[in-house]
Amino acid sequence: MSWQRRARLLIAVSAAIFAIVVAFMFSRRAPGAAGALVRMADKAVMESRSGDYVRRTGSREDLRIEFEKELTYADGSSTLVNVTVTSTNRADGRVFTVTGKEGKKQDNPESYVLNGDVKLVASDGLTAKTEHASYAASDGTVRAPGPVEFSKGRMSGRGMGMTYDKEHDVMTILDQAVVHIGADDTGAGGADVASGTAAFARRDKNVKFDGGVKVQRSSGEITEADQAVAYLSDDEKRIQVVELRGHSRVTTSKPTAGGLQALSGRDINLNYGPDGQVIQHVLVVSDSVLQLAGETGKPGRQLRAMSIDTTLAPDGSTPTALAARDAVQLTFPAEPGVAARTIHAATMDAIGEPGRGLTKAHFERDVEYRETSPTVDRTANSAALDVGLKPGLSSIDEAKFTGNVRFADGKMRAVAAASRYVLDKGLLELRGTEPPPGAVVPHVVNEQIAIDATSIDVTLQGPRMTAAGNVKSVLQPAKKGTASDTKMPSLLKQDQPVNVTAANLQYDGEGSKATYTGGAQLWQADTAISGDTVVINDKTGDLTANGKVATAVTMDEVKKDKATSQTTKSRVQSLGTAADFDYRENTRCATYTGGAHLKGSEGDMKAEKIELYLKPSGNELERAEAYEKVVLKETARTTTGSRVSYFADDERYLATGTPVKVVDECDFETVGRTLTFHKATDTIVVDGQKTFRTSGKGSGKCPGS
Repeated sequence: MSWQRRARLLIAVSAAIFAIVVAFMFSRRAPGAAGALVRMADKAVMESRSGDYVRRTGSREDLRIEFEKELTYADGSSTLVNVTVTSTNRADGRVFTVTGKEGKKQDNPESYVLNGDVKLVASDGLTAKTEHASYAASDGTVRAPGPVEFSKGRMSGRGMGMTYDKEHDVMTILDQAVVHIGADDTGAGGADVASGTAAFARRDKNVKFDGGVKVQRSSGEITEADQAVAYLSDDEKRIQVVELRGHSRVTTSKPTAGGLQALSGRDINLNYGPDGQVIQHVLVVSDSVLQLAGETGKPGRQLRAMSIDTTLAPDGSTPTALAARDAVQLTFPAEPGVAARTIHAATMDAIGEPGRGLTKAHFERDVEYRETSPTVDRTANSAALDVGLKPGLSSIDEAKFTGNVRFADGKMRAVAAASRYVLDKGLLELRGTEPPPGAVVPHVVNEQIAIDATSIDVTLQGPRMTAAGNVKSVLQPAKKGTASDTKMPSLLKQDQPVNVTAANLQYDGEGSKATYTGGAQLWQADTAISGDTVVINDKTGDLTANGKVATAVTMDEVKKDKATSQTTKSRVQSLGTAADFDYRENTRCATYTGGAHLKGSEGDMKAEKIELYLKPSGNELERAEAYEKVVLKETARTTTGSRVSYFADDERYLATGTPVKVVDECDFETVGRTLTFHKATDTIVVDGQKTFRTSGKGSGKCPGS
């Protein structure tokens, strides 16, 4: 925006005009031979031709005023006609030549005026034009009340009214200040500046603009503010700092991806590099907004805060360090297939590197992270947040939350002392513990399951969860009056939660399948299942257990008194062990395999495989089937065979084998290929022949044997 050129130019204008008007203060040298009196003008008491005034400092002439004619009036004032002033600036050696149609001096009050087509030409290429200029010794101020125009090289400008404070070396354009800087040979560097007023303080090395400032560069960068101050280098050739005050804004129309697109706030400070062209540091104060450009065709990223302090890379556009304070909000707009992301916090500190931009950011106090789209509503709250950023702040790689972390995704809720969120994978890792009074440990809950563990990894799509270390979980029943796919196994109550503990858990929310490993234990009221592994599917209602399985299943047992036709119902527990357990809801069948042992209303049964079939209600036994090497103990009998079936309604057993054998309490054996007996009547049918006690071997344990 070349503020320094504008400062040098306008300060030079003021100095030259001042040199013109103060010339009348110097002693006059006698006119030369050509200055003989020719005639008297109206009201003039004396008229002379071709005179000059000269001021010397020591032996050096530093000011000469030449004129075609001088008119002297009775009041002591005089007028010079067609004046030419040549002045040398002792500080820098510049030579100024000023011409005007008329110059006047009045001693009471003491004032000096130059009027009519006033033009300045300086040895460094500066030219300036105005119609009137005056100097008042009372306040040491030069004034040009009308339009002022100036130019030097690629620069030109204009304004309405000007003052120059001789004592403080300050020149001010009073209204409608406009500066135009033409492009260089490469077509770059052009700019236009407009403001209400412009004040150039050469001694203080600054330029102040007021009354609405707008700077528009040919590169597309636009700077706007109510007021602006540009601070120059000692040689006035480079801008060092620009301070914008009130409704400040900087925008560019051609930003690079990840580079500054816009800055706004109440006040902005811009610090420039050694060349005076490239911004190195930006401070925005009050209602601060920083907009970073996105990749081609994609929206940019926006940062809001009460204050934003930014360090830029050598390109003058890419942030490499940033500090934001109070009411921080960082926004990543939505893109196709990607939800909008917003981070709120009290503070933000970010670092990066040239060519990549910001790569890491740290947020503290009242942190809130949020993702939103038509299908996503995801939030996280914590005491602090660290994020890894992709080049150009294009996106977030991962987010690390610490301190009382709270995470919500739809109907899922999670808490932890610390959490890592990998965005591209949709992976949430919950870790750590916090001591009392917080006592926060990793915890996840949704409509289907609640999990506590030392660590929990959640893949949000599904969701899928992996928990490890002291896993405690609760499987939730379907809520009454709501449509739900949740279905508990029928051997469990449908309206009560199910508790499961284990060393590890794999949960597939999409398939509603939970796999527990390492000393897994499941229980609900008076029903329990344990094993090395327990798998429950609350969509199909299936349940399996493997490895040292133990079960305690409680069901209703209904008995009908034939004599009275009355029924009684009681709760009966069945205890089982096996290598494996498998319950299938579609058949309502629970299968024990591998050294199966079951003890319940059906008796004490051992076999290689035992099946329990439930009635449609799910809380009553319909029948039991035992296969291979069956040993059944009920009342005082022991039955062995290859298969035994038990029918709960009539308490009937059907045993087959080659042969099947029954031994009663008196060691009497009953042997045959098939055997049917009823517990209630204590009758046995062997191979179709009814008997109460079949003779065979007897041990004499019972009387009369």
